[in-house]
Amino acid sequence: MIFNGLSCPELLREETLADILRQTARRSPNHTALKFGDKVVSYAALLVSADHVALALARLGNGPGATVGLWLPRGIDLLTAQAGIALNGAAWLPFDADTPVDRIALCLRSAAAEGILTTRAYLATLRTLDLTAWAIEDLLADTAASGEVRAGSPTDKVYVIYTSGSTGTPKGIAISQRSVCHFLRSENQVLGIRSDDIVYQGFSVAFDMSFEEIWISYLVGATIWIAPPEIVGDPEALVSALDRNNITVLHAVPTLMSLIEGELPKVRLINLGGEACPPTLAAHLARPGRQLFNTYGPTETTVTATISILTPDEEVSIGRPLPNYGALIVDESLRLVRAGEVGQLAITGPGLALGYVGLPELTASKFIANPHAYTPEGSPMYLTGDLARMREDGAIICLGRLDDQVKIRGFRVELGEIETRLSALPGIGAAAVVLRTDNSLESLAAFVVPAAHAAIDTAMLRERLSAELPAYMVPASFEILPEMPRLSSGKIDRKTLQKLPLSTKPIDVCNVSCDEDEARLFEAQRNCSQVVRS
Repeated sequence: MIFNGLSCPELLREETLADILRQTARRSPNHTALKFGDKVVSYAALLVSADHVALALARLGNGPGATVGLWLPRGIDLLTAQAGIALNGAAWLPFDADTPVDRIALCLRSAAAEGILTTRAYLATLRTLDLTAWAIEDLLADTAASGEVRAGSPTDKVYVIYTSGSTGTPKGIAISQRSVCHFLRSENQVLGIRSDDIVYQGFSVAFDMSFEEIWISYLVGATIWIAPPEIVGDPEALVSALDRNNITVLHAVPTLMSLIEGELPKVRLINLGGEACPPTLAAHLARPGRQLFNTYGPTETTVTATISILTPDEEVSIGRPLPNYGALIVDESLRLVRAGEVGQLAITGPGLALGYVGLPELTASKFIANPHAYTPEGSPMYLTGDLARMREDGAIICLGRLDDQVKIRGFRVELGEIETRLSALPGIGAAAVVLRTDNSLESLAAFVVPAAHAAIDTAMLRERLSAELPAYMVPASFEILPEMPRLSSGKIDRKTLQKLPLSTKPIDVCNVSCDEDEARLFEAQRNCSQVVRS
C-alpha cells in the first residue's frame, strides 16, 4: 500500500541553511535568538558571530565540500560554531560532549574531515591523537577574518551523522542542504512553530532531532532556550525550568515525557520522537489548547518522515508522510502489501540522504530505485528496516525493527511486538525487551521504567502478557529501572541492557524445544486455548 503526503511544491526551494539564517536575521535582527543562563543573543548578533567563525574557517582552508568536526559543551558557543560552519558552506560532523576521543578520531578519519572545531578545554585531549583542531574562542578572536564567504549550494552536504553499525563500526550518513531545508519547511507546515515561541533545546547536536529545536526556530525566528547540562534528563528539574523560562514548545523522547509530573501550563506544543510512543502517554500529556505530535524518521530520511496528531482516545501511530514525502509498505520482493498487512516501511521524497560515507555498496542496498511509479522517474526510496502496517486511512503503525526478530528455541519472535504490548499496560513509562544469554541459557528479558507515581508489579506484567501472547513471547525476567540507559541520540542502549545484572533468576516460561513446524502450530493454537505456565 502507498500513501503520499500533501503535495506542496512551494516548500521545494533551492536554498541553504545559510540563506534561512540570513533571511531571519534581516527580518528580525533584534529578536532574541538564543538564551543560555544569563546570556541573551539576538539574531543580528548571532549572525555577526557566526559569520566571523565562517570567515575564520575559510582562512583555514574550509568551505563547500569540506567536513568539519563539531565538539563543544552545551551553550551559545556550540550553536554559534554550528551556524558558522553552515555559513561557511562546509558540513559539520557533530559529537556529544562525552564522546570518547577514540571514537571521535575514528569518525573524523572515516569522513575525511579537515579538522574539528572545539573549545580550548578540549584541545589538549585531541592533540594526543594527532588531529587538526581549532578552538572556537580563537576563531571568534581572529582579527584577520574578514571579507566574504563563498556560499555553498543546495546540493552540497550540510552535515554527517555517525550511527552505530551492525558490524560494530559506526557508519556516517550525509545529508544535503536541499534535503534539510525542505524538511524544516515541510515539518513546520504541520507543527506551526511561530516567532513568538520559546523553544526548549535539550537534545545533543549529535542527534538529528536537535534540528527541530534549533533550525526550525531559526526558520521562523523563534527564541531558543538552551538547557544547562544539569537540567537535561532530570524530569523534576525540567518541569520547574520549563515554567520559569516560559517555554512554549518542547521536543522530547517519549521516555522523558512519561516521567514528567505537573501540568506544564505554558507548553502549547509537545513533539515526540526518537523512539516508540507508549499508548498511555497521550492521556498523560493532553491538556486543552495543547497540541501533541508523534514523529518518525530515520537519520537517512532527514530527521522526520511521518507525523501524527496524538489524542487520548485514538490508537498511537506514526501518522502519515510529511508534505512531499511518500510511504510504502512492501514485502520481501518489494511488492506492495494490502492495508493491514505487515511489511517493511519504505520512504520516498526530498528528505532522503546522500548516502553512507565511503560505503557505496551499503548505500546501493538501502537507497534503491522505486519500482512503484508514482514519483518522478528514477526517484529512489529508502528501505528503513522497520516493520509496519498501514491502516485504511493511511496512518502507519510501526511494529519495530526487522532485525529485532530473534529466534529462541525454534520460535521466531518480534521483540517490537512484545514491547508494544508491554508499553500499553498501566503504569509503564518506557519498555524494552532484549534477548540475553545468561549462564549459557538464552532468554527474553524485559526492562521497564515506571510512569510518574506508578507502582509496577512484575507478576501483574507477566500475567497480562501471558493472557495476550504465546508462552515463548513472554519474557523470562522483568526488571524495573529508574531510567533507561541511552545512547547520545536519546535512543535506548540495548547493548547495555543485554549486560545489566538481573535481580532475579529468569523463569523458564516455555520449557519446550521445537522446530519451525511446531512454532507455527503453537501460533495457530494461541487463540483457541489458554497456555498453562508454571
